[in-house]
Amino acid sequence: MNILCFGDSNTFGTSPVDGKRLPAHERWPGILAELLGTGHLVIEAGQPNRTLVNNPPFSGDKSGVKYLKPYLEVHTVDVVIIAVGTNDLKARFALSAIDISKALEELILAIKAFYHCKTIPKIIIISPPTVHEVGSYKSIYAGAGIKAEQLSIEFKAVADRHACVFLDCYPLIQSCNKEGIHLPVSAHKELANRLTPIIKKAAVY
Repeated sequence: MNILCFGDSNTFGTSPVDGKRLPAHERWPGILAELLGTGHLVIEAGQPNRTLVNNPPFSGDKSGVKYLKPYLEVHTVDVVIIAVGTNDLKARFALSAIDISKALEELILAIKAFYHCKTIPKIIIISPPTVHEVGSYKSIYAGAGIKAEQLSIEFKAVADRHACVFLDCYPLIQSCNKEGIHLPVSAHKELANRLTPIIKKAAVY
C-alpha cells in the first residue's frame, strides 16, 4: 500500500526547537513508515508554508491544489493523507474557518476529478493541531488559537460530506507551547500512533 502524506511544515518535520528538519525517525511520516512495516510505502510530501487558499509571498508558489497533482501523476497512491490548513490561519490572510474549509473541499474534489473513472484513493483529513499565540508567531497567528478549534469542526463537516476519514488533531495533538506552531517529537509520535490503525483498516477494504 502506498500512502501519500501531503502537508505543511509539520509534515515536513520542522523542529520547534531550532527550525531544522527533524530526522526521519522523529517526524510523523517516518515514524508511520516504521510502524506500518514492510508492504507499505510512505511518500513524504510536506512543504513549509503550504496553504490551501493562498500562495504566500516571499516563499514561492505553495498552493496545495496546484502541488498535489504532480504527486498523483508520479505515484500510484492508495491513501492520501491531507494535513494542511495551519498556514491559512495566519492573520494577514484574514480567512474564516469556513473559507479554509471550502478550499479543503476544492482539494478533495480535485483528487476525485483526477481519478475520474478510476478507483479513488482513501482520503484521510487531518485537522490542524492547537495553535499557541506566543513568541515570534504571536502576531503572525493572532486569533488563530480560536480559529483552529473552529477549523476542526468545519473540516469534519467536509470530511463527512465526501466520505473521507477524519482525524481531529485539535484536541489530540499539541504544538510546542513555547514556540506555538510546530510539533515536538512527542506529538509526531502520537500522530503516527493515531494514524497507524486507520491506515491498517484502510488496507482491509
